Amino acid sequence: MAFGVGLGNPVKQVGLQVSANVLDLSEFDLFSLSAVLHRYIGSSTSVAIGGENILISDEAQSDGSASYYVVVSRGLTRCNTLLNRRTMTSKLHYSIGVGNGRFSKKSPLDEARGKGSRGTAVFGNVSYELFDAFNVVADWNGVNLNAGAAKTFLINDTTPVSLTLGLADLTDYSGDGVRLIGGLGVGFLF
Repeated sequence: MAFGVGLGNPVKQVGLQVSANVLDLSEFDLFSLSAVLHRYIGSSTSVAIGGENILISDEAQSDGSASYYVVVSRGLTRCNTLLNRRTMTSKLHYSIGVGNGRFSKKSPLDEARGKGSRGTAVFGNVSYELFDAFNVVADWNGVNLNAGAAKTFLINDTTPVSLTLGLADLTDYSGDGVRLIGGLGVGFLF
């Protein structure tokens, strides 16, 4: 579970997103802090530099560690068939980046099972909007492949709610089998 805030204007200057993450839902006693600095550079392209788990409340209890990354994200808008006419945004988006930590290091369990210790350090995703704010997504996180679908509902003009369902660890490269994953996100604009 995470709680975050976004500050700034990534189109005019830069944007900063900071989140506090609950790492143990059974006890609510293990937390981390993550941050992303991002900038829109034009032509439906943005760049970001970030860190996940840059502060952990009790590193001895966590299986996570700090991970830092740089990523470029782009929406393809030059082709009319890839343009959402209602929102005038791209239906097809992709990101590619490089990072350390969780993007490049496998778990001790993967090592014990003979799956090696290193991931690719390169990560990326592709997302396509099938219809009104309903997207299918594929994601390589540096150590395994995930895929799913996401739908965003607008409660009002300033409150989007996103629901995501998917499958994680689709390859034998890491992990202990395919898992069902889900997420619920609520945004507030003020």
